[in-house]
Amino acid sequence: MDKKESVKKQIGKAAKECFLKYGLEKTTLDDIAKSMGLNKSSLFYYYKNKEALFLEVAVNEGEEYLKSLQEKTLKKKSVEAMVLFYFEERFNYYMAVLNLNKITPETLQKLIPGFLELYESVMQKEIVFLASLLKEGIRKKEIFKADPIRLATSLIIMSDSIKHYTEQRAVLEKAEQIDYSKGLDEIKYLLKLIFRP
Repeated sequence: MDKKESVKKQIGKAAKECFLKYGLEKTTLDDIAKSMGLNKSSLFYYYKNKEALFLEVAVNEGEEYLKSLQEKTLKKKSVEAMVLFYFEERFNYYMAVLNLNKITPETLQKLIPGFLELYESVMQKEIVFLASLLKEGIRKKEIFKADPIRLATSLIIMSDSIKHYTEQRAVLEKAEQIDYSKGLDEIKYLLKLIFRP
């Protein structure tokens, strides 16, 4: 790891601690810099603003979480249990990240364009993993015959669409927190449709 990457890793760790302590909205670049013994201008060499730093921290943490989630998912007994567990945990994780970092629906709206760009590579990893589960379900005749990559892609997109719809409703209703429980129920319903009775 070169010096720049090492410093970015240290900044990411300090930022994560500040985001957890103060929330995204109240954390400043000064807070992050001070926790590292630097000045704010030093951070601008690595990140253009606090939101860019938050997005990178979130994506890195998400990749670590994804690896852990996939390992836990593979321990479930049936393909249906694996797929259901995967989506439930995915929703729960997303909700926990937003609540831990005290992100309001309005701030989330500002972050989504940058997040989607960074998330694309993570999503491709999710699709490959989910497709491998679905392929096994098709082989075992637990799932109707389908193209596993297309089905995995569709399920991820539908899941994310439901999350985004839930977030949009929270913005329109000026909710203080986002309640994903109805969205999770919709995902469970969709998943039940792909498994043979």
